[in-house]
Amino acid sequence: MQRSVEHRQAPKRAVKRRHPRATVLGFTTRQLPFIYVLLGNWVFSAVFFAGAKFFWHWSPDVWTLGDRIALVIKDAVFAILPGLIGICIVAAQRLDPNMWVGRMAKPNSALDINTRFILNTFEQFILYFIGNAGLALYCPPEEARTLIILTALFLLGRLLFWLGYHFNPYLRAFGFGITFYPTVAVYAWLVLFMAFGIRVPL
Repeated sequence: MQRSVEHRQAPKRAVKRRHPRATVLGFTTRQLPFIYVLLGNWVFSAVFFAGAKFFWHWSPDVWTLGDRIALVIKDAVFAILPGLIGICIVAAQRLDPNMWVGRMAKPNSALDINTRFILNTFEQFILYFIGNAGLALYCPPEEARTLIILTALFLLGRLLFWLGYHFNPYLRAFGFGITFYPTVAVYAWLVLFMAFGIRVPL
């Protein structure tokens, strides 16, 4: 005798899913991965900076105003390389008619993404350059390597941001963070010193 359908199939348990707008500490489940990336930015930047300071010991023999300006310019040459490479790539991509819709770059095409990357990179570079120049004016010679370490973080952040812009939003957010937040820390250091005379050890 055939069993009824009700007997042949085991009852399924209802899977309780979180509503996409449910919050944890005020953040939705969709926002949480980006919060983790944000925390990862800070932790990675701090570990990278502290590790570089611990293992790499360098200070200039002379630390005149000219030496400070020279170091800032040398750092800037390396920091802006991703933007320069991006401009070269965009110049070539502009020759491809498939990248255009009328006179506008096709939305979310490689040309569109690379153009936005260049714009963001130059915005970030202006903040970085002014911050690095201010830091060079006020830091003692034994802390001069701080400028180079921050440049390395900026360069790494721009490269990860660029890759993430094309392939992964979390990598993009991570790259943005390790570009931007060390610059914010530099401005905080400068404001504390220039406005309140508080020199935080670098």
